[in-house]
Amino acid sequence: MANASPIWPNSDTPAPQPQKRIKISNASDCRIELTRLYREMRNGKLDIQDGSRLANVVMLIQRSYIETALEDRVAALESEA
Repeated sequence: MANASPIWPNSDTPAPQPQKRIKISNASDCRIELTRLYREMRNGKLDIQDGSRLANVVMLIQRSYIETALEDRVAALESEA
């Protein structure tokens, strides 16, 4: 079995390909990733439904970065007062 999965050695299911790690460490990186997803959907490289799902997850991550930054700013202002 040339295509045996490392998880299920007796299976003919091929092993999944390693995914490219995407840098999303701040809200700006999320914006860049959303732009990339949009371009791939417009060019037909990515299915619209899959792209929309990925974009929603990226927007949730972006929102968490923004909320965390706001919380940090409020905490800094409160500690000064």
